[in-house]
Amino acid sequence: MAAKRQYFGTDGVRGVANQHPMTPEFVMRLGQAAASVLCKDSEKNSARPLCIVGRDTRLSGDMLEAALVAGLNSMGMDVALCGVVPTPAVALLTKMDGACFGAVVSASHNPFQDNGIKFIGGDGYKLSDEQELQIEAVIASEGLLTKHIEGTSIGRTFVSKEAAERYIVHAISSMQGLTLHGMSIALDNANGAASVTSTETLKRLGAKVEAFHSTPDGSNINHDCGCTHPEMLESLVKQSGAQVGVAHDGDADRVALCDEYGLRLSGDELIAISAVAMLRKGDLNESTVAVTTMSNFGLDDLITGLGGKVIRTDVGDRYVIAAMRAHGLNFGAEESGHIVFRDYASTGDGLIAALQVLKIMVETGEPLSELRKSLNPFPQAKRNLRVKSKPPMAELVIALKLVEETEKKLGNLGRVLLRYSGTESLIRLLIEGRDPDYIEAQASKIAEAIQAQIGA
Repeated sequence: MAAKRQYFGTDGVRGVANQHPMTPEFVMRLGQAAASVLCKDSEKNSARPLCIVGRDTRLSGDMLEAALVAGLNSMGMDVALCGVVPTPAVALLTKMDGACFGAVVSASHNPFQDNGIKFIGGDGYKLSDEQELQIEAVIASEGLLTKHIEGTSIGRTFVSKEAAERYIVHAISSMQGLTLHGMSIALDNANGAASVTSTETLKRLGAKVEAFHSTPDGSNINHDCGCTHPEMLESLVKQSGAQVGVAHDGDADRVALCDEYGLRLSGDELIAISAVAMLRKGDLNESTVAVTTMSNFGLDDLITGLGGKVIRTDVGDRYVIAAMRAHGLNFGAEESGHIVFRDYASTGDGLIAALQVLKIMVETGEPLSELRKSLNPFPQAKRNLRVKSKPPMAELVIALKLVEETEKKLGNLGRVLLRYSGTESLIRLLIEGRDPDYIEAQASKIAEAIQAQIGA
C-alpha cells in the first residue's frame, strides 16, 4: 500500500489560516523542508538556488508568504517575489528563470479564511506524490533541519516587478496572431489573482471587456463570485449583453465560460469543444485527450466517433498532467475547469484555456451556443455534501449498500462515484445513467444516508 500523505492534499497543503497547519511556524518549516528536498543538487552550483513565489489576494497571504520566505532564505535560497499573480504564472516563470522550484500561497477556490501552499518543480510541473512524501518526512524529522545557514550563504529576497507582464505577453502569444476585435466579454475575476492579468490580456487582444469582481480587499476572494458561482457569471452575461462570459477561481488555474444566452458551459463541454477542434486540425497529440473519472461518458462517444481516444485518471489536475506527460499528450482537463493546453502551459491555466476556446470561436465564426452542441452528455446527478469527519469509506455501510444497488441497476450504461474531497470537508457523489429521474432519486437516497452518519 502506498504511503499516505499527512499534510498534502490533491493541491498542496491547505487549511484555515493561522490554524495548524497554516500557521507561520509550520509554513516556515514547510519552506525549509521543501528547500532541503527539492534543491538537493543546488550545492553543486556556485549561485544560490532560486525560488519563485506568488500569491493570491487573501488577507492572510502577507503573513504566510513572509513565513515561507523566511524558511526558504534560512536554507540558503534566494526568493523572487512575484506578488499577486495566477498559479500558472508562477509555473511559467519557474521554468523560464531556471528556478529550483516555485511556490504559490493560495487556497484556490476556497473561502478567504483558508489559505494554502503549493509547490511547483523546476520543470514547471506540480510535485509528484513521492516528492511530497519526502517533504513530509523532513518535516516529521527533528534532526534534518537543524543545520543553519550562516553569513553570506543566507538567502536574499527581491521583488520581480515584471512577473505579471511576462505572463500577459506569454498568454497573448498563445493566440498565434489572432485577435479578439469585435468580441464583447463579461469577465468575473473572483476578486482573486487574475484581477489584473486576465483583464489586461483580453483588452490587449482587442476585446471589449467588462470586468467584474476585480477589486480584491483581502476578504472578498471567491465570495459569491468566480467560477464556483456560475449563477453569478450567467447573470453578468445577461446584464452586460456580452457574447461570452469568462470566470476564474481565486488563483486563476480554473475557468468557466457562458454562452451569449447566459448559460454556463460544463467543463465537459469545454473539453469537447477543444478536443474536437484540435482533432479536426490534426493538433491533438496521439489523437488522445486525458480526463478524470468525473468526466461524462458522452465524451467517449464523441471523441471515439471522430477517431480519437479518451484516457481517464484519478481526480486532480496533477494526475491528468502526469498521464499527459506519460503518453506524450498536449491536451487534458478536469470537468471542474482545470484545463491544460500543454503546448502553452505546464499546469491548469484559466486564462490560456479561455483564450484557446475564444480562438476556436474566432476560427469557426460560431458562438458558444453552437459549439457546445457537439457533446451529447449522459444525464448526471451530483451531490457535494459537507461532512464533520472522513472515516474510511468502508464504514459508510448504508450508503455503500445503496451504491451497490444503483451500480447493479445501471449495469454498463452508467456509474457511481463516491469520494472525499482532497481540499475541503466534503464528500462528492456522482451518478451517471440514461434515466435522469432514477439517478436523481438514488443520489438523494445515498446523500441522506451519508448525512445521517457523518453530515456536518
